[in-house]
Amino acid sequence: MSARRHKVTTTTPPASPDPRASTAAKALAAAGDAESARDVGALDDASRQAAARLGRRTTSLVQRLIFGPRPAIDELQGGARAAAAASRSGQAVVDTALGCLARGEAFTADGKLSAQLRAAVAKEKAYGFTVPAEFGGRGGRYVELALVEEELAANGLGPLAVEISGVLTIGAGSLLAYGTDEQQRTFLPLVAEGELMAFGLTEVGVGVNAKKVRAYVEPDPATGGFRLFAAGDRNKLWITNARHGALVGIVARLGQDGRQVGLFVLRLPDRDVTAQDGLGYEFACTSSNSGVFAANWNARLHFAGFPIGAGQRIPADGVEVLFYCLRMGRCMLAAMAAGYQRMFAADAAAYALARDGVGGRVIRHELPRQHLGTMLGGALQSRALSHLSLVQDDRGVDLAGLRDLTKSAAATSALESQLACERVLGGRSFDRTSRVHEARGNVHVFGVVEGEDDLILMGMVKDVTETFTERYLAGLLGVLQTINRGPDGADLPAAGRLLRLMPKTVLREPGRCLRAAGLLLRQRPFWRLCGWVAAQGLLGLLRLPLRLLPAGWLPRYRALPPLLRPYARFAEARLRSLRWAWLGINLWFQLELTRAQLPLQRLEKVIEQLVAMLALCHHSARHDPSEQHVAALQCERLALRVRGTPLLRGLRQMDRLRRLVARVGDDVEQGRCSLLAGLPPQPFAHPFAPPARPPA
Repeated sequence: MSARRHKVTTTTPPASPDPRASTAAKALAAAGDAESARDVGALDDASRQAAARLGRRTTSLVQRLIFGPRPAIDELQGGARAAAAASRSGQAVVDTALGCLARGEAFTADGKLSAQLRAAVAKEKAYGFTVPAEFGGRGGRYVELALVEEELAANGLGPLAVEISGVLTIGAGSLLAYGTDEQQRTFLPLVAEGELMAFGLTEVGVGVNAKKVRAYVEPDPATGGFRLFAAGDRNKLWITNARHGALVGIVARLGQDGRQVGLFVLRLPDRDVTAQDGLGYEFACTSSNSGVFAANWNARLHFAGFPIGAGQRIPADGVEVLFYCLRMGRCMLAAMAAGYQRMFAADAAAYALARDGVGGRVIRHELPRQHLGTMLGGALQSRALSHLSLVQDDRGVDLAGLRDLTKSAAATSALESQLACERVLGGRSFDRTSRVHEARGNVHVFGVVEGEDDLILMGMVKDVTETFTERYLAGLLGVLQTINRGPDGADLPAAGRLLRLMPKTVLREPGRCLRAAGLLLRQRPFWRLCGWVAAQGLLGLLRLPLRLLPAGWLPRYRALPPLLRPYARFAEARLRSLRWAWLGINLWFQLELTRAQLPLQRLEKVIEQLVAMLALCHHSARHDPSEQHVAALQCERLALRVRGTPLLRGLRQMDRLRRLVARVGDDVEQGRCSLLAGLPPQPFAHPFAPPARPPA
């Protein structure tokens, strides 16, 4: 998958690709998808700039697990050590919140977080937990915040954890990393005192696609500042923590047709403003009408000519700031997911211990026990990945890959735990007063917030394979680009492009295939790849005798309890084998990999499951036997999934699956699906078209 920043046409020779563009961006351009190439290239730029701001010094852990060198045991157990050594300074926040809950003061009659709860935890500097003391905050570390977030969610206060996480990771986090001195002095003390801060990215028309935002600002010559326009389908939508009078960071394009995206910090008006008010602008803050995060403020924001001062613009690209902050947001989501799953397990265990079933108490039966293991295993997995990611970030390691699979694994396991809890509790899990019922919406949406799981995992695959792809596979990409140009140097029409060089392609296009073979043999990356294959093959043969030795005989696994050694060894061996899987997938799909999302999804889930296994083993190794038992059960479940997910052996099956998916998709797209015939869809709650304005 890859890109170029120019527009590809069929009549003019293409411009030289940006040398900084990722292989994914270049491949997209070569496949003729110029729009996606530009978007991926722009996102790559923002990601590089965020990594530079973070000062990453060490290659991603996930990349090293696949392509080497293997990380040390101390690094893999760093998360468990950091959490054990972390101060419990956040316990006062948890105790205060639980006190409000016990007194019935945590929620209002309509289920919202109460002002009493917010005021109580604000006194303990909950909203300023990671804000430096010089701005009135607690100056805590993120691993300490993760412990607080988990405990709040585990005790039925997940909405408060969601609110605090949003304020600190993407609200205060953007100011701390990119804000001017004046912006920090102005806004951070307010946040530390407990004022909510939202982040306005998502929109009615484009959702969460940061490079497609359509809200925009225009210069205001009268004030030297800007005027913000986000009307109709440009409205900001699903903005958590947004309410009248709150602080918000707004992502908006610079100019209606501008390419650059900016970020502006402003305070929302205390009431809606209409044109009839004569203030020269319009503003509206209405509920998103969302069934998730129902206890939190969640709003749709409308702006028309809203004034913004020049000093309210954060001096950075808005998408870069998003990349910078999302790494912590994903780690905190995993901590919250751990808490939610512990809550499910606590309620399900209490029921299973108290309820008589056929032949005795429910807890004595194997299926309920399996469901409890699902909940506890998901909780421990989410905690292990969260802590590992946080300590990696603290040590200056690039979180590419790890931040994404941490979030996805946590969101996936949380949903599985919700279902497992429902299997144990039965109808009680749907009682309106049940905290399991109240959590259902939040748990379901975890797979979408902070990035949709499948999409961020595809980005993860790109990130961790980019170095290998650039070094060894760029030659094949260059050959395909060359043979997809005509004699005049112009790109061939889409129908004439070759995306894969396969045996049947040789029969259909022998001349172009022979030309491609000649070009490939003259490519240095091709011979570099041949050398790599030979070296890796020889190394694999030399390692074969070691596979016969028990894991306990190898120094690398002696630091683990005997119960977990086979799982850690399995995970590391399978992760190393994925370098071959990535090579095979690329050689099979070639340029078509820019469109082939199904094989990438299969690969990314295997990476996620294997890294989760390894994190579980090394995290629980430093804890009591009960956690090790949970870890072993979860590892066994993950190993079964990995073994049942063919990669290289399943390439032909994947092609067949993609053809079948395409047929069904075409039938739906072209109105041929009889199962949908005569079924009118419900209108969108927030239609893409701007709503009709009432007459003046």
